[in-house]
Amino acid sequence: MKMKICKIRQIRRFNTLCLTASIALAMSSCAVGPDYQEPKFPLGQSFTRDKEPTKSTLSPMVIDTQWWKSFNNTDLDHLIELALAHNPNIQVASSNLKAAQQNTIAQQGFFYPSITAGYAATRQNGGATLSPSINNVQANSAYSLHTAGLTVGFVPDIFGVNKRLVESLKAQEESQRFQLFALQTSVVTNLISSVAQVSALNEQVKVTKEIVSINKRQLEHSTRLFSNGYVSGIDLANQQANYAMSLAQLSNVQKAYEQAVDLINILCGENPSASLTIPSIDSISIPKDLPSFVPSEWIKQRPDIKAAQEMVRASNAQIGVAIGNMLPQISLSAVSGSSASALSQLKDTANNIWSNTLNVNQTVFAGGTLLARKSAAESGLQASLDQYKGVVLNALQNVADSMYAISEDKKILESMQDNETANFKVLSLTQKQFDGGYASEPTLLSAEISYLQSKLNRIQALGLYLTDTASLYQSLGGGWSQEQQH
Repeated sequence: MKMKICKIRQIRRFNTLCLTASIALAMSSCAVGPDYQEPKFPLGQSFTRDKEPTKSTLSPMVIDTQWWKSFNNTDLDHLIELALAHNPNIQVASSNLKAAQQNTIAQQGFFYPSITAGYAATRQNGGATLSPSINNVQANSAYSLHTAGLTVGFVPDIFGVNKRLVESLKAQEESQRFQLFALQTSVVTNLISSVAQVSALNEQVKVTKEIVSINKRQLEHSTRLFSNGYVSGIDLANQQANYAMSLAQLSNVQKAYEQAVDLINILCGENPSASLTIPSIDSISIPKDLPSFVPSEWIKQRPDIKAAQEMVRASNAQIGVAIGNMLPQISLSAVSGSSASALSQLKDTANNIWSNTLNVNQTVFAGGTLLARKSAAESGLQASLDQYKGVVLNALQNVADSMYAISEDKKILESMQDNETANFKVLSLTQKQFDGGYASEPTLLSAEISYLQSKLNRIQALGLYLTDTASLYQSLGGGWSQEQQH
């Protein structure tokens, strides 16, 4: 009967502690400090200075998350899949996100009581004079003590300090998630740009080799004429300069090509010596229905802006943490167990021990430390707001630059295509004249070089158009679905 009464008392003490903890937990639903409010920044009507912008041809607020497939090239899709899976920078960002998630979970654990099981065994000799009453043998002052029990500790988040800490860590976690998304978009954009560059350079190498061959023929022709006295030394020197310049141009193009291939391999997480299938420039389609006007509201979907918003949220929560640390700190603890001189006696109810503790601490003087930390948190919030403003302005510039770029790139490409067509017509007519004996070989070779140079210009314009198109998607934040708007 005595044992049952003792157990009932222990249960009541434990229930009292749990009830106190539950009440404290309920009180912690509110938190000190300012609540987060989304920062505001005037975006204007559109990104560009067009007076009468045309309506966007893209669906409102929706861009396919796999936006790169609009280039309609399976080889390009495969390279992007490799990069998203194996790019080391993306892997680092993924690990940082996992670390941030675990830090949030770890801090959330402080919302709950901590329970610790413990056992201690002591062998001690206090001397005959100071021998405690536990030692019944006066001639022997040495004794053993075995203690086992459970300790329940709880720090109630009455003022919401831990809630603000979790809010700050959660915001940092979200910021890491958006930074990962931004990095993925950046890697994809850089890969598309590099593929466009490599594809264009590959064609330029072929065309430049033809130009070198023609310049060599011109030089050989001028050498024969000079030997027979039909051209001056100046004419021969000019041809020698043209030939040398074309060789140098070929070396520059080949160097740029090899370096761009190395970059593609690295972006895909491969060694520079890897052999990946890179699509040709003409097999990559320019996405249809690119917008000539984009509402400025679309910029809110950019991951770097969302990441900056989360850092504002994190900094705002730190103010609440600083304020909460200036308030009383309360902790609860309870110990229940048994202590005996022999291990076999621990189960005896007569050896049960227990304690309940309530601690309340209030900092009276700390040399201005707490006030300084609060001021530092407020300055940190202002810095986050200023950084957010800078990110928004940079994003506005990115979109505006990309909009202007693709608008002019289209015109340039069309002009280069017309120029190539015209030069090809000139070459065809010159070839007929040469075949009929009405045009000289230098005239024909000059027409061939003009045509090949116009072809080079068209290839470069196409590569730039593809690169700037990818940059437009990046400036708009990559891709997103309708569900991501909420």
